[in-house]
Amino acid sequence: MRSPLVACLLLSSVLTAQDPPPKVVSGTLGLDITSQYFFRGLLQENQGLIVQPSVELGYGLYENDGDGTLHSLDLRFGLWNSLHDGPTGGAGGIWYESNFYVGVDARLGERLAAGLTYKAYDTPNATGSFSKGGAPVQELVFSFDYDDRGMWFESIESGLRPSLVIAFEVDGQRDVATNGHSGIYAGLGIAPKVLIGQIADGDLTLTLPVTLGLSLRDYYERATGGNDDFFGYLDLGAELSAPLKFLPARMGPWDGFVGLHLLLLGDNQRARNSGDTSELILSAGFSTYF
Repeated sequence: MRSPLVACLLLSSVLTAQDPPPKVVSGTLGLDITSQYFFRGLLQENQGLIVQPSVELGYGLYENDGDGTLHSLDLRFGLWNSLHDGPTGGAGGIWYESNFYVGVDARLGERLAAGLTYKAYDTPNATGSFSKGGAPVQELVFSFDYDDRGMWFESIESGLRPSLVIAFEVDGQRDVATNGHSGIYAGLGIAPKVLIGQIADGDLTLTLPVTLGLSLRDYYERATGGNDDFFGYLDLGAELSAPLKFLPARMGPWDGFVGLHLLLLGDNQRARNSGDTSELILSAGFSTYF
């Protein structure tokens, strides 16, 4: 009678010791609060409370840690929102913007990641300056990220993390809703990150993101149409982030951040911003992942 019992116990211990199956479904939840909302340098709201909740789910389609160019392929989709109690949230409720997106991300080799995303920008309360007859603005977005850790600066363990985004408006436009000129946007960025200390047994990190927004065609036009600006904006940021260790473990891992961004605007964006060429934007938020 003891032999079957011993065998079962041994089998149970072996199964318990094995590595858990790889996680196929992942996700993030987040909520940010910001003093002003500029979308790629285009003013959306600079008054009142601005709250931006988001959710994203990802599904692992393919993974290969061996040889070959394609190392992984992931499907992701999400919803991002902006809620305002200022002027743009007055007509029809506080829900100013809702963005739905679905995309595929690929890791190519050891350092390069590429993605293709469909995005739809909607205006639930009908006050958005980018709405076109109530229909969402739609984009196809190509993104590229390069992992340059250890290539240039040993003191910056994260590397500069250069990135490129090219967005094609396929229906509607975010800059002007009257002339029908769908545009092409290009964003160049870096985001080096350094560990600066410890707080509540967690790493306190400083990220210095820099983004340059450009118009490849008809993206930063005058409010009356025409005269496209090649230079849209330059965003110089500093963000402190740390895990929120004081939360109960049953709530899962949470991170918090505070950030300050200096926004420098091109001529047509300055005209939309009451003639101001620069803005300081303060933001804070928290997020979790699973």
